[in-house]
Amino acid sequence: MNRRRFLQISGFSLAASSALWSCQTSSRQRSSSDGRPIAKYGRARDQSLRIACIGVGGRGLDNLNELLSECDAGPQPQFVEISALCDVDLNMLDMAATRIPNAKRYRDFRLLYRDIQSGAIEIDAVVISTPDHTHAFATAMALACGLPVYCEKPLTHTVAEARTIAAMARAAKVPTQMGTQIHAGNNYRTVVELIRSGAIGEVSFADCWDNRSWCCGQLTPGALVPASLDWDLWQGPTLPSPYIKDIAPANWRRYWKYGSGTLGDMACHILDLPFWALGLGEQNGLRAEIGADGPAVDSVGCPASLEVSWAVTWPSRMAGKDPLILRWFDGGKVSPTVQELSAKDKQNYGRFNTLFQGSKGFLLSNYDEHLILPGALAEKVVAPAPTLTRPAGHHLEWINAVRAWTMDLPTDFAMTGSNFQYASRLTELVLCGAVAYRSQGSITYDFESGIIVGTNAKRAMELMTAPSRDGWALDPNSLFFNSNGFKIH
Repeated sequence: MNRRRFLQISGFSLAASSALWSCQTSSRQRSSSDGRPIAKYGRARDQSLRIACIGVGGRGLDNLNELLSECDAGPQPQFVEISALCDVDLNMLDMAATRIPNAKRYRDFRLLYRDIQSGAIEIDAVVISTPDHTHAFATAMALACGLPVYCEKPLTHTVAEARTIAAMARAAKVPTQMGTQIHAGNNYRTVVELIRSGAIGEVSFADCWDNRSWCCGQLTPGALVPASLDWDLWQGPTLPSPYIKDIAPANWRRYWKYGSGTLGDMACHILDLPFWALGLGEQNGLRAEIGADGPAVDSVGCPASLEVSWAVTWPSRMAGKDPLILRWFDGGKVSPTVQELSAKDKQNYGRFNTLFQGSKGFLLSNYDEHLILPGALAEKVVAPAPTLTRPAGHHLEWINAVRAWTMDLPTDFAMTGSNFQYASRLTELVLCGAVAYRSQGSITYDFESGIIVGTNAKRAMELMTAPSRDGWALDPNSLFFNSNGFKIH
């Protein structure tokens, strides 16, 4: 048995694989020659961390490149090697292999995890950049192996999956990070500090918006599967269906079966700022009344535009106060409040994507800049002393945490900003917006229990999960742990 812990998920079985490329030794030093202690799992500070990348096309290739560049450019360069590449599309796999020719290549990530379990390949951490519908399964298997994980946003495709992954991450106690890259940016951290310092007073609502429109997915029976693509593997846990023309590498976002439209694509980036600044990831007893408005619901394709509102309450806030209101607009819709401010000030504030309204004034922000209104208030605001660290990079923040973990240095969930405890609740909030829209009525969601209450609860609860095919069920009841690690079935 491999020294790493492994959970054998029910129904997980694999046929013997064909011979795969052998993993080559990094050119960097791989042994401690000066007597320094060897780290847990054999990693010393001067040894490369061995990374497996699952999904290497599109965003996956970006993550690979950004990871390597951040590690090389940091104040203390971190040695990493990409030891394994995995993608269901041979064209994407070959493209990544031109950059990382010595990595072992896989098309099925289950084969990668099998090799990790058996000891056929040594991996220290996993980066997952697959479409949304495979996030949870690929992440669960990494956590079950006791491996640190970086997973793209949203963390999962369904609310139920987010809660399962959060529980697994708590048990695994490994460094995790969701791919909200801007979370590490200086501007976001400055805005959080300003809001928490009371620069615009007590915040009563926040608006977020994005003009993208991942919408209107349609079935195309009879389309030919590209020769490079393993369509069966691409579908992963979803119920099998005929190939949809041009669904990869990005158009899957237009389909409920695989994505969640613009809301699923962008809200974890943009709503992240008020979610963080207002401490919603830290509150006990959090509840939200959620409503959504858009075009008539289509069972296949996501809407061209969407408006979602969350009226959020929690016990420590509610002493005679109204709920905190969050609103989301996409597909060309924009915050009416920012439109009013633009008209009043004869200014175009359209470059921003987030607006906070406080008792003293407003704060507008995007990824790179922020603005306090009115100007008279801005002149009085004194920048608070920094309370948040400024990491050299989002990927590097996670890699540094992985390095500390491999060396048995003190680690906890807070070592990364978008760790899975934080990211899972943000993902729940976002995906509940899609549930409210698809259930065609407002819902009230209790974040502690994961239960929807109210007149629309039955239909909404059905949308909290997604059907899966045999051998791919992510059953929360199967995720048991004991003092020796993960339960082996």
